[in-house]
Amino acid sequence: MELGIIYSGEFGKRFVSNLAYPYLCPTFGACGINGCDYCKRYDYSSNLVYVKELAEPHELGLYIEEPENYLEPFECDVAIAINLHPDILVSLPEIGEFEALIVPACNQNWCLPGLRKQMEEKCSEIGVEFISPKPFCSLTSDSGLISKFSEEFRIGRPEFRVERDGKMVRKAEVLKSDPCGSAYYVAKRMSGYIIESKEEFWKEIHQHQCAYPCMASMDRDVELKEAPFHLAGYIMVYQFSEAAGVEAEEFIPEHFKKIVCRAR
Repeated sequence: MELGIIYSGEFGKRFVSNLAYPYLCPTFGACGINGCDYCKRYDYSSNLVYVKELAEPHELGLYIEEPENYLEPFECDVAIAINLHPDILVSLPEIGEFEALIVPACNQNWCLPGLRKQMEEKCSEIGVEFISPKPFCSLTSDSGLISKFSEEFRIGRPEFRVERDGKMVRKAEVLKSDPCGSAYYVAKRMSGYIIESKEEFWKEIHQHQCAYPCMASMDRDVELKEAPFHLAGYIMVYQFSEAAGVEAEEFIPEHFKKIVCRAR
C-alpha cells in the first residue's frame, strides 16, 4: 500500500519518523539514546511515495488563493493530512489522486467540525474514503481501504498482547501502535510491573504515555468537551488494562465510554 503524507508541525514529524525511521524513537525522549533497545523492528519507508512538509497554517495567512502552488501533483492509495491550512486541505482531492484520506484531529484546529463536514461531502462525491479521527489514536475502521491501512501498518487504536505471571506483567507486546508510536514505550515500561492495585496500575500506564510524550492537544475540544490529550490517555489505559486482564471501564468517564469502551 502506498502512502502520501502532507503535514506541518511536530506531530507530523513524529508520525513520519515512527513509520519510516523508527530508529529515531530515542531522540523523542522517553528511553533516550543510551536506553534504546530498538524494539520497533519495522521500516515502512518504501511505502511512503510522497511526503511533504509545509509551513504551519498560521504562517501562511488567513486565505490562500492558489493552494495548488504549495504541493506537487501526487498519487497514492491513502493520503494522510496533518495540520494543514484549510484552503490546502480542501483542495487535496484536486491536487492528488488517492482512494482514501485520513485527516487526524489531535488538535481540533486541524479539522474543525464545519470543515470536516465539507471534506466528508466532497470525498463522498468523488468516491474517496474519508475519516477524521480525534485524536489519531482513536482510529478504527471495520472495512475499506482505511481498515486495510490500519492492519497493514499496525496503526490506530493501540492493541497489546500481555502475558502475566500472577500479579506480574511478564511480557507486553504491541500488536497495533498509536500513530505516534508511544505504545512501544508503554509496553516496554510496563513489562515487569507488579499489579498491587488497579488504580496504581492505571496511573502507571498513563504516566508512561505522558513520558513518551503524548502530543495530542491539551486544549479543550468543542466536541469532546475535554482535551484530546485526555481521551488519548483513557484509550491507552483502557486498551493496555484490558489486554492485561484488568478491568478498566470504571476508569473511563461516562461521556467517553462510547468512544473508549467499544466492543473488542
